[in-house]
Amino acid sequence: MAADREFQNYSEGIFKPYFEKFIEFKRSKGEKVGHSALSRMRALNDELNSYGILNVTKEIAEKILAPRDGISANTRYARISFLRQFLNFMNTFGIGCYQIPYRYTKSILCEFRPYIFSDGELKRLFAAADSLPDWHHSCRRHDIYPVIIRLLVSSGIRISEALHLKPGDIDIDTGIIKVINGKNGVSRYVPLSDSMMECLRPYLQAHINDPWLFTSPLTGSFYSDTSVRRIYKRLCKTADIYKTDGKIPNLHSLRHTFCTKSLGQLLAAGMDIYTAVPVLAAYVGHVNFRDTESYIHFTEISYGAFQEKQSALQALIPEVDGYE
Repeated sequence: MAADREFQNYSEGIFKPYFEKFIEFKRSKGEKVGHSALSRMRALNDELNSYGILNVTKEIAEKILAPRDGISANTRYARISFLRQFLNFMNTFGIGCYQIPYRYTKSILCEFRPYIFSDGELKRLFAAADSLPDWHHSCRRHDIYPVIIRLLVSSGIRISEALHLKPGDIDIDTGIIKVINGKNGVSRYVPLSDSMMECLRPYLQAHINDPWLFTSPLTGSFYSDTSVRRIYKRLCKTADIYKTDGKIPNLHSLRHTFCTKSLGQLLAAGMDIYTAVPVLAAYVGHVNFRDTESYIHFTEISYGAFQEKQSALQALIPEVDGYE
């Protein structure tokens, strides 16, 4: 049923069944196929259907991938990548399609750098959430945001996963959260710290009969992603937390911060990095280790610890002296 809903906005045509198979194939390999990817492939499906032939030629591909006004270089690069993968997938069915060269266009350098909160900034963020006024008797902001901000920081779960939690998903005795059907349909158990459980315990007791862990009294449903992001920005302003360019760190930076700090704690506890990364990947719900690696940003201290642990591997690498 979920798959049917994903494709209900795809225009009918000869390519739609192949896009359905293509997305299923990518997910079977553990790849992410989120909202933005589905939107890009929906646009490609519409354009390819307009030509009416399965055998996509070089001319058709170049028309679809030609630079256009209003489309950034990054967006065009993503379209090229998706169409290349899809046409290669079509070729596995014996359908002769143009193979887009890997050097079809210049690679785009991604300049995204996530923000990693310092311990002092996190304390100020918590204080801002704790002092959030309840502007309207039905908003419950002063009740919800101290809990949800601490949960995002201490567990690293995605905001969508946090908002879809139900009171029954938290085992108050063991301190474990059940994340059901997270991103890419991955479910997992997330252990929480004692301090986080102390924060959650009175909240759960007060809202154990609510339909959602964070239920909006205005709608009766879970809080919206947009509402949380709006209040989060306000909290950052109150806590005087800004990036070097003067902008507020995005909410997802809390997840990057969790991964970075957690890895540092695992290394400090003596765990080998080749053991620590898979453990961290399972905890945060990544389907492959490369996703986790993109979330890890070494501080000066943790990078030194990493170098020290890597030095033991030097004995395995043969020298070139004596072979000349």
